[in-house]
Amino acid sequence: MRVLIIGAKEFIGVHLVATIAERCELNTADIVGEPTDRHWLISSQAPDFHSLLNMLLPDVVVNCSGAANVGLSFQDPHADFQLNTGLVHSLLEAIRTRSPSTRLINLSSAAIYGNPQAIPVAETAPHAPISPYGWHKLAAENLCREYTQCFDVRTLSLRPFSVFGPHLRKQLFWDIFQKSRRSNQIVCPGTGNETRDFIFAKDMAESIAMCIEHAEFDGQAINVANGEGITIRHAAETLLAAVEWPGELTFSGVVRDGDPLYWTADISRLKALGFSPAYR
Repeated sequence: MRVLIIGAKEFIGVHLVATIAERCELNTADIVGEPTDRHWLISSQAPDFHSLLNMLLPDVVVNCSGAANVGLSFQDPHADFQLNTGLVHSLLEAIRTRSPSTRLINLSSAAIYGNPQAIPVAETAPHAPISPYGWHKLAAENLCREYTQCFDVRTLSLRPFSVFGPHLRKQLFWDIFQKSRRSNQIVCPGTGNETRDFIFAKDMAESIAMCIEHAEFDGQAINVANGEGITIRHAAETLLAAVEWPGELTFSGVVRDGDPLYWTADISRLKALGFSPAYR
């Protein structure tokens, strides 16, 4: 099986390359970095997916590219749309016209749920994004469904919740660790009672590999998470205890724009494919 990973130098892509390389013939592409023998450089402004797909004719494409910053999506929604929706459309068109037998896995986001009405949140829950980022991820999902239903392009959307691990230099754990090196006082946004469903990057990569092997590419979406809600306070305190930080952790009580309050995923669909998280 020949797999092409778009976004191979991005956070999830780095881990996926290591996982997929053990199982399949692998090619990679990215919108940053230098080309190597098995790596192609793609322009985010005018991506030439047509030539790439025509040359490689992969069995599966995994799109790990895009913007992943909710805050910045408020500041520059156009750029966020181009990276999270426009690139997906370009990729779908390239598959449709140059390699119609190729299957596509597109990384969406749990941000499409916004603040869910019920916990745990299943894939059938209402879509109610609270950020441009969430809306653009939802638009990309709709494009995938369109191309499956109208053009028989086989697609699958994965909705990661809170992915963490090596190579991620932002978000909760990275931010708190950096602050712990500089000060004995840390103030985090929110109340600390907000919950997230964390999944380690290696488990995220394993779930993608499992979907390549076992999932139906019928335009559906699958949650990717541990299936366990953890409070931000507990997550932060666990990290700070591990690094033996002696300071005081407090919360501002102010929730940032686009941040959901409570997330716990229903991962029944993922478990049905044989997935069980190795890291908790």
